Amino acid sequence: MNAALKAAAGVLGGSAAFIATTAAAYMPFVIYKANMNYRDDCEYLLILGGDIIGADTPSPQLFERMKCAAVYLSEHSDVIAVPCGGCFRKQQKKSEAAIIADYLIKEGVSPDRILLEDSSTTTFENFKFGIPIIEKHAGRSADEIKIAFLSSSYHMHRAGIIARRSGIKNVLRVSAPTPGEAFKRYVREYFVAYELLYRNVPNPFKRNK
Repeated sequence: MNAALKAAAGVLGGSAAFIATTAAAYMPFVIYKANMNYRDDCEYLLILGGDIIGADTPSPQLFERMKCAAVYLSEHSDVIAVPCGGCFRKQQKKSEAAIIADYLIKEGVSPDRILLEDSSTTTFENFKFGIPIIEKHAGRSADEIKIAFLSSSYHMHRAGIIARRSGIKNVLRVSAPTPGEAFKRYVREYFVAYELLYRNVPNPFKRNK
């Protein structure tokens, strides 16, 4: 192996080691937040979307979020729900937000308490598109509103980081259980750690006012 190849191998090896170390350091925070069982009080509840199976069947993780949201909203009658998620997968016929909203209405939540965010395809976009909807409805800026997000327990830490990047100063959370596929979800959190925390990407939430 010539010197250039050896140098390249060294750089790649060092980068891989750094990424692995970063992810390993990140995971204790993921696990800690996953075990907190958050039930924070709020004015608006962003219900983060999840996978859809086929045309309109919520995945187990999304169904747990929907069930948790229905219970929370029944116990907090003044909270406005903001179901999040678009319709962007092959075979999918309804947006994640519409599927969540239909379930909430079936469980007794008034449609007047539901604001749809049905354009997003990622967690970043859940916040990017959801927050302006809340601000418009409330007539106040995000830092003056008690906004919580509801997601699966494994997602609490990462979604909290994204919430702060979105401009939410006081991050509030409501936890939903992680279903039987928990191991797969925690493995995924390990592999997204480096990109989430260290990749230099433009802030997608910067808005002109």
